[in-house]
Amino acid sequence: MPESAPEWHLASLVVRHRPDAIAALAVAIEGADGLELALQDDTRSVLLQESNGTAGLMDNIGLIESVPGVYAVNLVYHHIEAQASADAATPAPAHAPREPLR
Repeated sequence: MPESAPEWHLASLVVRHRPDAIAALAVAIEGADGLELALQDDTRSVLLQESNGTAGLMDNIGLIESVPGVYAVNLVYHHIEAQASADAATPAPAHAPREPLR
């Protein structure tokens, strides 16, 4: 079975929580790999996650769900890009350069 190409994942999460969960949520975010706080009010937070696979994303969702006072963690966006390997050839341009206008 061929080895799969490395991937880069970008995701956003909306977290619903009690106001008294903010401090514990901040500690969890600080200790999580690739997770950062984008926006927050008393009962909602928007988190951004970057990782090299779905395992990191799922681990951090589980971590945030386990914070006391968190009601729900919803994945609202998930983008995946295949990463070129270090030894891959540089692709040719999609189109030829244009001649300057005279």
